[in-house]
Amino acid sequence: MNKKQSTLSIAIGIACVWMGTHFGPGVASGTQILQYWVRFGIWGTICSVLAMCLLGYCLYCSMEFSRVYKTFNYGDWIQGVFGMKWVAYLFDLSFIITMMTALGGSLNAIATLLENQFGLNYWLGVALVIICAALLCAFGAKLVSRASTYMMYLVIAVLAIIIILSISSGQLHLGEAISNASKGLTEGITPSFPKALWSAVIYAAFQATVIANISSVANQLPNRSTSKKAAIIGICGNALMLVALSLFLLSATTMQDYKVMDTATNPLPFYGILTALNFGWAKVVYVLTVFVAVLSTAVGFCFGGLARFSKFYRKPEEKTPGKDAILVAVLLLLCALASRLGIVRLVSTGYTILGYVNLPILILPAILLAGRKIRKKYMQDHNVNMDGVDE
Repeated sequence: MNKKQSTLSIAIGIACVWMGTHFGPGVASGTQILQYWVRFGIWGTICSVLAMCLLGYCLYCSMEFSRVYKTFNYGDWIQGVFGMKWVAYLFDLSFIITMMTALGGSLNAIATLLENQFGLNYWLGVALVIICAALLCAFGAKLVSRASTYMMYLVIAVLAIIIILSISSGQLHLGEAISNASKGLTEGITPSFPKALWSAVIYAAFQATVIANISSVANQLPNRSTSKKAAIIGICGNALMLVALSLFLLSATTMQDYKVMDTATNPLPFYGILTALNFGWAKVVYVLTVFVAVLSTAVGFCFGGLARFSKFYRKPEEKTPGKDAILVAVLLLLCALASRLGIVRLVSTGYTILGYVNLPILILPAILLAGRKIRKKYMQDHNVNMDGVDE
């Protein structure tokens, strides 16, 4: 019983690293949901589930590859998958672009929210995230997984409360919104299954950089069964949140005094909806929750960066929390400069470019190459021995 509880907690922790990275700037603020799902109407909601299934299988192959071949940083992972050392530099490029876009957007979102809600200086808000992320990352994979788990519980609970409160206001009508969108009556929404499906592929592709985060905590996985559990929990959790949030924002298109699809005027839609509904106390709670979501994203990515770059200043088993914290602070400061581009531009342009980059160097290799190398027959043919393959 204890073993089952232990493997389940490990699976949940790793799934929450994925969710924590995912529900950062664009999702917790709502911008990413609008750009990739709501603008296609109900087809976008359906395809968001397909995106998580694609990404979940990709992550299962990648985390099990990391477990079997002991590739606990993304440089070793991609070298092992391709069998070529130089390919790691492509992942470096993808990872750096992702950090600049995802963390840049994260820092922009929370700093703007703190400034709007509390009058806090923009750069002071950035500094708070940097300090908290550096402290969390400095003390290892178990703390990252545990912290991500608790942070995700909080984010999910608060977003659920916000959705319930907003719906109870009587200004959001899902049935009417779906009908209007399907008839092409809602400005900014063009219902199209093929476009929504391609958006799902690109979305899964740019999110695939989370392979770096997952590989850095895959050393906790005891067997293949736990890898499967982590992937399934991650798929279910991420898909449910995307469906709930996309339907919520779609229903908000019926509001009279707020244009949710106008991201140029309203770049932070969840905050804008709460403002329009005059939920003052909920705005405070929401801002604090986004801080947690952003911190979770920052921790996930920075720990992946530590796993890759810390080898340049420490031995594999050496613990250097001070140096690790400094590296995290430097990485986040670089992302803070990118944050000045604004969240809408980073989400709509940066993520799309990243999706096209990641499709051939991450998604397809993870499924085709890593997936092949974790098959039992391949492992037997190549004398690869690893415990837990049959569990």
